[in-house]
Amino acid sequence: MIPKKICIIGAGAAGLITAKHAITQGHKVTIFEQTDGVGGTWVYSEETGCHSSMYKIMKTNLPKEAMLFQDEPFRDDLPSFMSHEDVLEYLEEFSKFFLIQFNITVTQVTREKDQWKVVCKSEAAEFSDLFDVVFVCNGHFFEPLNPYENCGFQGELIHSHDYRRAEHYEGKNVVIVGAGPSGIDITLQVAQTAKKVTLISKKATYPVLPASVRQVATHVKIVYPKGVITDDNEHIEADVIIVCTGYVFKFPFLDSSLVQLKYEGLMVSPLYEHLCHVDYPTSLFFIGLPLGTITFPLFEVQAKYCLSLLSGRGKLPSQETIKNFEDTRLQTLSNPAAFHIIIEEQWEYMKNLSKMGNFEEWGYMETIRKLYSYIMTERKKNVIGYKMVNFELLPESNDFRVVDI
Repeated sequence: MIPKKICIIGAGAAGLITAKHAITQGHKVTIFEQTDGVGGTWVYSEETGCHSSMYKIMKTNLPKEAMLFQDEPFRDDLPSFMSHEDVLEYLEEFSKFFLIQFNITVTQVTREKDQWKVVCKSEAAEFSDLFDVVFVCNGHFFEPLNPYENCGFQGELIHSHDYRRAEHYEGKNVVIVGAGPSGIDITLQVAQTAKKVTLISKKATYPVLPASVRQVATHVKIVYPKGVITDDNEHIEADVIIVCTGYVFKFPFLDSSLVQLKYEGLMVSPLYEHLCHVDYPTSLFFIGLPLGTITFPLFEVQAKYCLSLLSGRGKLPSQETIKNFEDTRLQTLSNPAAFHIIIEEQWEYMKNLSKMGNFEEWGYMETIRKLYSYIMTERKKNVIGYKMVNFELLPESNDFRVVDI
């Protein structure tokens, strides 16, 4: 195998695990990170309007037993559901021997003959270099999707991206729009300080929530100066509206002639398997686009498959299959905005990448699958208490035991 000159954009979890395997395989790797440290979305900042979406008090939605890199366990003394500080420490320790160029922003990636020209800027200067391969690992939780911007609300309206701590909402009437992981976390925190919390979402049907929380299982139709109007025409007044409606993809360094963002920024195109650029399937890769997944282990499988294509071990299907991937998938979806959501499909997705990449599946993945299934079930039944346990692994049976804290 001829070593490749590889550019990795971003030093979050996706970029770091890609770097590890690329370096191990003998490639020449350059990592550009626009902030002054590793960790991406796991870096907490009191500032708002910045890259960080982390709030002050946050436990992971997945346990350490299900969000580790292969051969890189979390510390034994950590609880199963960790703080964001614990995850950041893990990534810092994992990357301590990597050479990373910090405070460097990639401003443009273009094709020049048979290479990629990557233009960067620092505080001091602008510079460029040529690479054989580019891995885009710039994350997904920094460009908020907020359908209620500029709506004329007279109170405080923020996206969950800028939520930091519950004390700010003491004694207020708070409407929270969206009941995904962030929406629920923020609801439970704000309920401890706010006068009243109204959670509005089709998913707002949890059997147990604090007494100060009212669930409204519908959509917000309009935000007006004093609050919101639901699809059922109920007027709900609020001092604060917190919008937990997710994020859009954004690649400011890629021209729209190369990559298009479809369905209001929720689909990245044209890609094969959410991963390989259709026109450059062996040199332009996007790690970490799938949503609703176990993240770290999935990032690693994606990175290993891409690198298998560089070594010649991995295989691609026919060009026709590659080009038809998006249309074929869209035909199976009722909502095209859910293109990258692969909650139930993720296990088969990783198996297929392992098979096409001609590398061994991680045997522990079956335990992760069982853990994930258990957690999703428990979360629906007891969203307040499902994190109040630890897990003990049972290696002989690829299973686990639940231990109350």
